[in-house]
Amino acid sequence: MLDTWSELEDTEYNEFDGIINFRDVGKTVNAFLGKKVLKEGILFRSAKLDDASYKDRIRLTEVYGIKSVIDLRSKTEHLNAQEKHKFLQKNLPLKIPGITYTRIILPSRRFELFLLSQLSWFNIFKFLLLYPLSRPHAISLISTHALGPLGLPSLSLNTLSHSSPSISLCLSSCLSGHPKIIHCTQGKDRTGLLTLLILLILRTPVQAISHDYHLTNSTSPRIRSIRLAEVREVGLPDSFAETDQAMVSSVISWLDATYGGVDGYLDAIGFGEQKRERLREILLCRGEDDNDAKEKDVGISPVSPSASSSDLEEGDVMVVQMGKEVGI
Repeated sequence: MLDTWSELEDTEYNEFDGIINFRDVGKTVNAFLGKKVLKEGILFRSAKLDDASYKDRIRLTEVYGIKSVIDLRSKTEHLNAQEKHKFLQKNLPLKIPGITYTRIILPSRRFELFLLSQLSWFNIFKFLLLYPLSRPHAISLISTHALGPLGLPSLSLNTLSHSSPSISLCLSSCLSGHPKIIHCTQGKDRTGLLTLLILLILRTPVQAISHDYHLTNSTSPRIRSIRLAEVREVGLPDSFAETDQAMVSSVISWLDATYGGVDGYLDAIGFGEQKRERLREILLCRGEDDNDAKEKDVGISPVSPSASSSDLEEGDVMVVQMGKEVGI
C-alpha cells in the first residue's frame, strides 16, 4: 500500500490552473490499496470550480468527461463567488457550459438553526441586526462563536444529525453512471464527509478512507496559505484549514453507537439498501469495463428526491442546467 499520493497523480492533478484539491476518488483508493477495487473516472472531488481557467474547463469536460457537478456550498458562499467574479471581470462564466449543476446546501437550514441555538442571546440579537446589513459579518459571528468551538469532528457529526435529508439527496444525486464531481469551497469537510459515506457504502477499508480524506493536506505552501486565508475570512480558527485526525474515526464511531453502523443511518435517512447496491454497481469493480460504466446510467435521476428529502427546506436544493436555475 502507498503511504503518500503517487508522483504520477500529483503531476497530473497539478496541471489545473485554478482548481485545487482535485482527485479521482477511485484512482486514489486503488493506488493506496495497490489493487483495482473501485472504478476510476466516475467519481471526482475538489475545491470550488469558480476559478477554473479555459484550459481547466476543457480538461474537466473532454479529458475527464465530467457531466455533472454536485455543489454543496451555501447561498452566502455563492453570493460571495458571484461578487468576486464580477469584481475580477472574468470573461468566462462561473458555470461551465454542458455540465449539469446540482446545488445542495450542506449543512442545511436546519443545521443553521442549530448553530444559532449555540449562540448567547446577545450574539443572536447581534446576528439578527447584522444579517440584513452585512451577511458576511453575520456569518463570521456564527463561525467564531458556534462553528469554531464545535471543531471539525463535531461539525461532521452534527451535519449528519441535522442535515440528513440533504445528505440523502446528495447520495441520490450520485446514482448515475456518468462522471461527476463533488465540491464545496475547499473540498475538505463537506466534500470529505460525503465521500466518506460513499466509501463506507462501498465497504472500503478505513485506512484507504482516511488516506483519501487527509490528501487535502498534501498540498503546496501556496495552497495552504489560500485555505488559511479563506477560513480566517469567515471567522474560523486556523485549525479549520487542515483536516482533523479524529474526523474519520469519530464519524464511524458515532454511526456505530447511534445507528449500529452506516447501513442503519442510511436506512433511517431514506437511502436504503437498494440504492446502496446501485451505488456499488456504479463504483465497484465487478468485472465490468470502466468505459461501459461511464455510458451506463444506473439508478434514479440525479435530481429526484429520496424518500426522506421531502423534509428539505425550500432553497436547500437548486438544480442548474445550462445556466438556468430551477428551485426544488
